[in-house]
Amino acid sequence: MKAWWLGVALALSTQVAVAQETDAAATRGVVDPLVEALMQQEQIAGMAVAVVRPQGVQILNYGVADRDDSTPVDGDTLFEIGSLSKTFTATLATLAAARGQLDLDAPVSHYLPVLEGSTFDDVDAINLGTHTAGGLPLFVPETVNDQDALMAWYRQFQPSAPVGESRRYSNLGIGLLGLEAAASLGSDFVPAVREQLLEPLRLDHTWYDVPTTEQGHYAMGEDKSGEPARVSPGVLEDEAYGIKTTATDLARLVQANLGLLTLDDTLQQAIDATHRPYYQVGDMTQDLVWEQYPRPVSLDTLVAGNGYGMILEPQTVKPVAPSSDTAAGPAKVWINKTGSTNGFGGYVVMLPDRQVGLVMLANRNYPNAARVETAYRILAGLGAIEPDAAATP
Repeated sequence: MKAWWLGVALALSTQVAVAQETDAAATRGVVDPLVEALMQQEQIAGMAVAVVRPQGVQILNYGVADRDDSTPVDGDTLFEIGSLSKTFTATLATLAAARGQLDLDAPVSHYLPVLEGSTFDDVDAINLGTHTAGGLPLFVPETVNDQDALMAWYRQFQPSAPVGESRRYSNLGIGLLGLEAAASLGSDFVPAVREQLLEPLRLDHTWYDVPTTEQGHYAMGEDKSGEPARVSPGVLEDEAYGIKTTATDLARLVQANLGLLTLDDTLQQAIDATHRPYYQVGDMTQDLVWEQYPRPVSLDTLVAGNGYGMILEPQTVKPVAPSSDTAAGPAKVWINKTGSTNGFGGYVVMLPDRQVGLVMLANRNYPNAARVETAYRILAGLGAIEPDAAATP
């Protein structure tokens, strides 16, 4: 009898293994030609792509991490992820809120008393996380080179638009959100992220400062002219654009965002809270850092929503009323975020109702439109987005 059951179990495990191999090959059949064409078109040296589904994660590596020594991209390759780092900052804030240590609707100056009497008596964490804090600029001014100068700059800031009525993408806004969240937790920012997020999520290869032991895995980026480039240290670098990580770690973050991991309830609540819609900006809905679109959605809409005009120009916003349907399942939306440094380009897409996600990391800063189009065609080819939305425009 035992031998019979052993034979059945062996046959079933063999069938599962064959099915997994077939699925992996089918995924490669879709992803490989699209990524290879993208790399040739945009002169990208190396890429790592992660396909996240309920049945698991498949990592696909392409090209080299450094043209000079031809080191191949592998599972340990570290990429700069630029503004994708902002999603960690937003999650730290929602985690502090879930623990009752940060009121997202309270004035920023309540947690950073140095800003009392400034504009930030009328700005809250939601404004910072949705880029609606009155027109904070994208970049930290060149004259600001330390924390004291940064706080002095914030104290003198005067809104160029009413708070909560206009969106202007800003490193200064998300950076201040990180400082506020860390202050509410009684910690500095980087230790707070490591202890509260990276360690519980088991993101063991995610760094703000790449340690000496990991330098050999750190890809060399290339700027738009093909010259070697890595991110330079700067004020608010950590909070706004400073993370270096692997496709595997970033895929695990996506799994957490899609509810595919078993996490502490409070941490999962905090992660889910970053997907709450706050403002309508044309066809795009602004969450806390993440951006979403109702599906089906056209490629043209996604390209426009991730265009440089959305980063560089202010947009009028309309508040989104909170949903009263507490029993609703995962939303049928396309959630995304781009991230860039001078030498790297990244893109993450999540489809919550399908529990499908896509991570694309490259060691070259290349146009957002190319990232979006390739991701769209990958997800269409995998059958993850609706036929009427997957049609070639």
